[in-house]
Amino acid sequence: MPFHHIAIRVSDVKKSREFYDPVMAAAGYGVYWANDSIVYYAPITNPKAFEFGLMLANSDKPAAKSHIAFAVPSIDDVVSVYNIAIESGGTDNGEPGSREKAFVLDCDGNNIEFIHSVRE
Repeated sequence: MPFHHIAIRVSDVKKSREFYDPVMAAAGYGVYWANDSIVYYAPITNPKAFEFGLMLANSDKPAAKSHIAFAVPSIDDVVSVYNIAIESGGTDNGEPGSREKAFVLDCDGNNIEFIHSVRE
């Protein structure tokens, strides 16, 4: 069964958007809906099909470290999105090289992966 959407808890939505807005744009996503405590991103090709979101953490539902992998169209896109993620405040957690993926930690320590892989 395919997933509908994923949302992660973050400690500061505004700060997280400084990282995620340019990274998600480079990966082919735009902001579908946002307020001060929630942001949902959707594929630019299907803007009503939000797939990924940020939700403000609180004492009842704190931020927890997650691993999320985003598919990108090519190996060149892996490098491009990784570079944008680093420029947007991410921390290297596995730079692209001969492999088809790269890893960056966001401002809350979530491990964000960008991968080009053909699924059969």
